[in-house]
Amino acid sequence: MTPAESGDPKRPHVHLSRRERQIMDVLYARGEASVAEVQEAIPDAPSYSAVRALMQKLLEKEHVEFREDGPRYLYRPKLQKEKALRNAVNRLVNTFFGGSRADALVNLLGESGGDLDPATITRLEEELTRLKNKRGKGRHGRD
Repeated sequence: MTPAESGDPKRPHVHLSRRERQIMDVLYARGEASVAEVQEAIPDAPSYSAVRALMQKLLEKEHVEFREDGPRYLYRPKLQKEKALRNAVNRLVNTFFGGSRADALVNLLGESGGDLDPATITRLEEELTRLKNKRGKGRHGRD
């Protein structure tokens, strides 16, 4: 089993170049894509053959896999989107907020709460209440 498959948060996508990261972003957004579709989706894209070479590197690093679709190959990430998201959030929190999820959340909300509408604020309040209740039950030996 590779580190990417095991879900090791220290390994996936750490050793990616800027272009490799852009390709992975396209693949996560679309689910799967051909080299031409990836090339079209990334800003200031390199040549088709350069994107194809980068895709080969990602195959070798075991970040992507492919399937044949007629005359073309469709590439997709090997690591599930949810695991990649969890890994990316963990890297962000650890790198910029010293591991503090609370600091990350406060920063994401900003001073004015950004563009949060009342329904979103209510949803956040409900989730915080749920977490408080869950934590409170765990401390008293109840589930």
